Amino acid sequence: MKDIVVLEEVTKKYGEKVAVDRISVNFEEGRITGFLGLNGAGKTTTMKIITTYFKPTSGKVFVDSFDAVENPYKVRKVIGYLPENFPIYDNLTVLDFLRFVAMAKDVVDVEKEVDKVIDLVGIKNYKNRFLKELSKGYKQRVGIAQAIIGEPKVIILDEPTQGLDPAQIIEIRKLIKELSHDKTIILSTHIMQEVEAICDNVVIIHRGSIKLKGKISDLKKEMQGYLTVEYFIDNMNEENKRVIVDVLKEFGLTPDFGINTFEFSIKKDDEYKMKEINKKLIDSGVGVMYVNRSSVSMEDLFLKVIKEENNN
Repeated sequence: MKDIVVLEEVTKKYGEKVAVDRISVNFEEGRITGFLGLNGAGKTTTMKIITTYFKPTSGKVFVDSFDAVENPYKVRKVIGYLPENFPIYDNLTVLDFLRFVAMAKDVVDVEKEVDKVIDLVGIKNYKNRFLKELSKGYKQRVGIAQAIIGEPKVIILDEPTQGLDPAQIIEIRKLIKELSHDKTIILSTHIMQEVEAICDNVVIIHRGSIKLKGKISDLKKEMQGYLTVEYFIDNMNEENKRVIVDVLKEFGLTPDFGINTFEFSIKKDDEYKMKEINKKLIDSGVGVMYVNRSSVSMEDLFLKVIKEENNN
């Protein structure tokens, strides 16, 4: 599979602040890639570098083989972009707004292109409405429509479901999935469930650095070999915390503490060790009330990556 967007050792600084730190990542043609991270992780900065809104401080960016710094206009021709805070003209109708966007993109047959995208995103019955009259969900549809005008090869969507109600989220996710049949989509989000629902690949960014990347299917297979184990105890004091850390350290495990809980991930092949762990904890005076075992989810994986980084 061809890589249509390639970042090589990309860094972006604002004065002394490093927003993106030497990231190298590729986005595959014809795939939906979830670009995942907490708010402030560097997602939007990276998106703006790819779309040529920002120049990187250092590093290289290629989109459809074009250098994004040397050929920004050629890159913009192959990218459709829906920013997080999508700017619209409230006093224009949907039809007039999309006509304006099509003309700005130098589309040859404006009317034909606008009619096509209106049908694709399901806003035919709203085309004569003023943008200020639309719900948040339909404004997002208009935002996606303007992004796909001109047949871009790459569509970048920055938090496209933010602020939507559950029904609208389902509709927008379905629309994104339908658009992916002949497009490369980069979906920036901080919601792992969204990535799991519609993406083929995932890239996790934290504090400006790439922490994990891979195919969703491969990660799910890997996670099938692990369990999340959660202990509930009757008194989480400092002495008990020390004992728990020491006991788990013997087995190469690290606890993640809650108020009166702690949890860790363990390979299913090592589940037999639980009997010895339980005995050591109880013999050391830790009051174990009960233990819960569950399969590792994508959400667990995301949180694990973030917590590991925060502890470093």
